[in-house]
Amino acid sequence: MNKFFIIFSLIIIVSSCGTNNTKLNDISIRESIEILASDEFEGRAPGTEGGKLTKNYIAKFYKENSLTPLKNTYFLDVPAVNINLQDKSFFSISFRNNDQKLEPGKDIVFWSKRTTEYEKIRASDLVFVGYGVVAPEYNWNDYDGIDVKGKTVVMLINDPGFITENPRLFNGRAMTYYGRWVYKFEEAARQGAAGAIIIHDTEAASYPWSVIESSWMGPQLSSQRTPEQITPVQLEGWIHKDKLNELLEFTGFNYQSLEEIALTKTFKPFTLRGMQLNSDIYNDVNYFKSHNMAAIKKGSSRPDEIILFTAHWDHMGINKSEEGDNDNIYNGAVDNATGVAVILELAKRFSTIKTDRSILFLATTLEESGLIGSEYFANNSPVPLKNIVAGFNFDAVFPSGATNDMVVIGYGSSELEDLLEEELTNQGRYINPDPRPESGLFYRSDHISFAKKGVPMLWSNNGSDLVEGGRDAGFNLSYDYTANHYHQPSDEYSPDWTMVGINQTVDTVFNTSLKLANSDFWPNWYEGNEFKSIRDASRSGK
Repeated sequence: MNKFFIIFSLIIIVSSCGTNNTKLNDISIRESIEILASDEFEGRAPGTEGGKLTKNYIAKFYKENSLTPLKNTYFLDVPAVNINLQDKSFFSISFRNNDQKLEPGKDIVFWSKRTTEYEKIRASDLVFVGYGVVAPEYNWNDYDGIDVKGKTVVMLINDPGFITENPRLFNGRAMTYYGRWVYKFEEAARQGAAGAIIIHDTEAASYPWSVIESSWMGPQLSSQRTPEQITPVQLEGWIHKDKLNELLEFTGFNYQSLEEIALTKTFKPFTLRGMQLNSDIYNDVNYFKSHNMAAIKKGSSRPDEIILFTAHWDHMGINKSEEGDNDNIYNGAVDNATGVAVILELAKRFSTIKTDRSILFLATTLEESGLIGSEYFANNSPVPLKNIVAGFNFDAVFPSGATNDMVVIGYGSSELEDLLEEELTNQGRYINPDPRPESGLFYRSDHISFAKKGVPMLWSNNGSDLVEGGRDAGFNLSYDYTANHYHQPSDEYSPDWTMVGINQTVDTVFNTSLKLANSDFWPNWYEGNEFKSIRDASRSGK
């Protein structure tokens, strides 16, 4: 399978096949996408004028459809911080006192999540720690036997099961949470490292270097940390695999050999002798509040029981380093103006009917910065999470022609899949399990913040099996999006988009959730799922 066929490989994208649907929901969804992804909204970055326009648009939509705000407001505070790396910052690797500065964007991306104006690292030994994973349940510890305090750890992306495809090693080809970059940086901080560098490999990361460059160059947004949270390492970053190989030329190692060593049963972390990091990090630090946008349609007979719909409203804003003739607005039409448009369409539909249970619509902020908005809501929920019956997440609902299937991310997780399958069977369609579980998508969108609290969540989108063109057509479209448009300025709305696939998704989820909203069924995670015990404890009041 082509290495670029990743994050959206399981769902298809813009298709010119078919004619534009003229149904009212088509028009409504299209209009919302066009507005949210317009240049006027400036890429919807939190803390910007474009972010403000986005939030006001969503609030206006909620109000016009007579939805009730939570806590007397649609705007739920999310304390955040904007950390902008100044140009005078530098990153260099010395080998036997031969110092080489790395070029930001081309060779390295680096930053600090510490809310300080200056961080200094000098002569920090580079230590290879394999995958940077400490997982007692898998009897795995990449930090065993070494003290990394003051040192800089270098690690592989993904987890040990990726290369081997051994189902007894982690989850085999399917990425676990241990494979995610956010975990790796957090674990490095717990170990006391000064710096943490992830080696980028397109196949293992499931996205090309261009995504690294566009996502981590420029201002970094994060949550305001509380005293009980662990302090991040001084420096986080990604290094290009080719640059790493160049630096390792005289050491006897390269990326491939490090990958092989990391998987040996006798692996122990080791210092890359003679290699040290030097860096000055100068930050502009600005505190601000972003907002999750929440509204509820109260249930008629069991209002305390809640069905949740989520989609993140934020994207990456404007990259000022790309000023000039180049388009520097990251409009995020597919990712995720489509998802917001879908929950707004569902909000409009549910606003006109009575349901036994309540329906909560949550447009989250700071998803692109590490699921911060959804995590903050889950940790500070204005409604008891044990009362949330189930949730449906929408992230990049691709405009496409009709499909024969729907793809379920993290297939085999919860009883929500049974409800979805029942509805799809009625339509003559089918569930398509995630064909690329190694990309770790299940851990990469807002639903996971609620799943970790036990709430059954479903992330399903229109499928990859096109009525016109089949799976090959879906593959080709997915490849093009991932390689050329994901987290790039070219992710733009087009009036040529067909909305048939999106309408299918809306209709399917609406019918599924409507049945759930008028039933007394409480879906749970399947037996053996990592979140089932959390849900059971929550529902039992423990």
